[in-house]
Amino acid sequence: MIPGHAQSLARLAELSRLLDKATDDIAEIDEEAVKAKAHYEVTYARAFINAHGPVDTRKQIATIETANENLQAELTAAKHRAARERIRTLAIQIEVGRSLSSAHKTQWTAEPTGQI
Repeated sequence: MIPGHAQSLARLAELSRLLDKATDDIAEIDEEAVKAKAHYEVTYARAFINAHGPVDTRKQIATIETANENLQAELTAAKHRAARERIRTLAIQIEVGRSLSSAHKTQWTAEPTGQI
């Protein structure tokens, strides 16, 4: 085995497992984000319909009454964006690892092998 190459392969395997997990996780996070947004929108609509007064006043009342739902939807969306970024980062790390692994192999094969 090429020195350093085993470590590169082990790291690539670890990154691959992490990428698989992150991909599984984002599916759950995506569902959570969609549900949170839908819950906020329905809650806002109900608050708007039940409010009294001019349209602008009703909008502000609905905004105040659904502030917690809106915050939850925004936090869930931020969690989803972070999960997507994690997947992107892992993919980049895998590509770097592949390049390093290839460089190790090239360096190993280019070096003399004990010939005098």
